[in-house]
Amino acid sequence: MKSSLAFRLLFIALLAAVLLYFAVQGYHYFSSPFSTSVAYQSVTEETIPATGYLVRSEEVLPHVDGTLRHVAAEGAKIGVGQTIAQSYRSAGALDTVTKIEALELQKQQLEFALSSYLDSDAALKLDSSITTSVLELQQSLAGGDYTVAQEDLSALKGAILKRDYSFSSQEEILAGIEDAKEQIRQLRGTLSGAQDITAQRTGIYSYHCDGYEDLLTPDMLQGVMPSSLKGLSPGDTGSGIGKMIYGETWYFAATIAQSDAQRLHTGQTVTLRLSKGFTQDVDTTVERISAEENGQVAVVLSCRKYLSEVSQLRQLSGELVIDSYYGLRIPSSALRVDGDGRTGVYCMIGQEACFKPCIVDYQGNNYSLVKADPLAEGTDILRHGDEVIVTASTLSDGVLMR
Repeated sequence: MKSSLAFRLLFIALLAAVLLYFAVQGYHYFSSPFSTSVAYQSVTEETIPATGYLVRSEEVLPHVDGTLRHVAAEGAKIGVGQTIAQSYRSAGALDTVTKIEALELQKQQLEFALSSYLDSDAALKLDSSITTSVLELQQSLAGGDYTVAQEDLSALKGAILKRDYSFSSQEEILAGIEDAKEQIRQLRGTLSGAQDITAQRTGIYSYHCDGYEDLLTPDMLQGVMPSSLKGLSPGDTGSGIGKMIYGETWYFAATIAQSDAQRLHTGQTVTLRLSKGFTQDVDTTVERISAEENGQVAVVLSCRKYLSEVSQLRQLSGELVIDSYYGLRIPSSALRVDGDGRTGVYCMIGQEACFKPCIVDYQGNNYSLVKADPLAEGTDILRHGDEVIVTASTLSDGVLMR
């Protein structure tokens, strides 16, 4: 009985201590004479949302009868007379070409395995190449660039097969090479009627046609209006061969709000950030801003880089980055003006308040981006991680904060 009573008294005492602790903490929290915030490096961007089309100088290649085999890669630069694709009279011929390509790859792998007997470092170099290929494939998949990922995967498969053949005997490898050569010779002897499709002009090749090639041209951008970019219906998607892209410049014609267009002017450099398909920010030039139409305008941006990388992109949304601001982020309410008229903040140095002058670069929603005053020295320099005093009942340089 006495033990039970003692336990209850102990429990009541412990509960009272816990309640007293939280009461004291709550009192200090609500009655604290000042509050602080940590200054940290941050960036803020001024952006304009935009939706539009990529425009290029394009030509859909003419139709060719037969079974088509693409030779040129997507986004490859093609010279005059260079083969773009090959046409065969039957699907069987195309199957034969596919077998020949597989045998050529096998022969290359076997020849590498043979060379590894003469070069002791070849296998080590290949192991390093396999590791690099795995990392590149991972980066391509993470970035959503599946076209490049397919190429990385093919290279990785070839390297792994080469390494696998390295464990075969020299006699087996030599026999395999001769067998592959004989099969290639026989298969090539069965091919006939192949027609090469060659480039008539130098340009970038793309096998993807979307029907906008004749609708969206650099010439139509001269008089483009918001209504011009609405309700566009694609035409014929082409012959299946693909298209050639000429020149070095591509354009992004987009519709934006007229109020946002006031921050743009012809010749201005802005950063274009596309929502998908191409993850890299692109520096572009404002070529044209149309007249207002129902509260909107059409803006045309140009770029002379990355034409091969955007060869398959067409209708996209994105944003125009007008400006970027870097600095230490602090609550705007922490800004003060001292007796000398300098703008700055008070920071905790030990238990004292220290005034640190700063320059305001950007005013956001309840926050500011600032940088240290270039004339400040020593402990007066505002730095990342400083404890900035936001509110206080009394505040002056050197005052003891309690």
